[in-house]
Amino acid sequence: MCWMIRRIIKYTGHQFHLRHRRGRGIHSPCMFELVHNVLFNAQGIRVPEEIRRIHRELRRDRTVIPEERLLYRAAVSKAGSGEACRAEADANRTRGRRDRQTDPGAGSRVDRSAERTVRSFVRGSSVPMRYGALLYRIARWFHPDMVLELGTGLGISTLYLASGAPGAPMHSVEGHTERAAYAASLLCRCGLEQVSIHWGEMDRKLEDLLPQIPGRFLAFIDANHHDEPTLRYVRLLLSRAGEEAVIVLHDIYWSPEMEKAWKEIISWPEIRASLDLFHLGILFLRKDLQKMHFKINY
Repeated sequence: MCWMIRRIIKYTGHQFHLRHRRGRGIHSPCMFELVHNVLFNAQGIRVPEEIRRIHRELRRDRTVIPEERLLYRAAVSKAGSGEACRAEADANRTRGRRDRQTDPGAGSRVDRSAERTVRSFVRGSSVPMRYGALLYRIARWFHPDMVLELGTGLGISTLYLASGAPGAPMHSVEGHTERAAYAASLLCRCGLEQVSIHWGEMDRKLEDLLPQIPGRFLAFIDANHHDEPTLRYVRLLLSRAGEEAVIVLHDIYWSPEMEKAWKEIISWPEIRASLDLFHLGILFLRKDLQKMHFKINY
């Protein structure tokens, strides 16, 4: 309850201090174009109906997220005969036998039960449909050479990002066995073969992926909601980032720690511009931009 009250107060304060409602007052042409066309969808870009349908179905699915063995069978049956899908499900089953763990991140403030339903997770921990559509438009707008996601969850945000950048390889890292396998089966069922799900400890997996990351990438961070890990993830990504890289952080006001991390990140000299949407923060690195930070009423 205290968390909810704090959240309401923070959101009210965010709305009160807005200087750029719907992009008004942004003088940088490229930033205004981004806000106008991507955030507020002036071009009328629509998310594929199949993605929206799957999202709606999962919001109603009361199935308990199953144990590793059951999940392995479900992953293989849903994925079909594709070798990549079967290999991913098999890898997740093997890892699950070695390490049966609880949520490796900060967890959910809404549902603290040991076993969560798909419905509960999608409603409480995944991106809402509106923000999923925004991720889809961001991916379409920037045409990244690679998409990277930290915190796969059940694969909802992964669906939007991968669909928005179908020509780019995507790597998504998840620290929870069951969720990683569930996401792998979902993505295989949707035919998004360019996505690779990596299960394991977030820092180690990110370090393993670093040599593969090109300068022009889109990263979505929805992982460990604490300040030190968040700062560490962004620092690692900046070590590979070119000027065209874009980094999106979820839940930047989720806790005092996340708010502190967000304020520190946007003060770094590498970050040339940022958009604060309350639920999301977007970072830009282009050196031709003047140092500027915008709070947007989205």
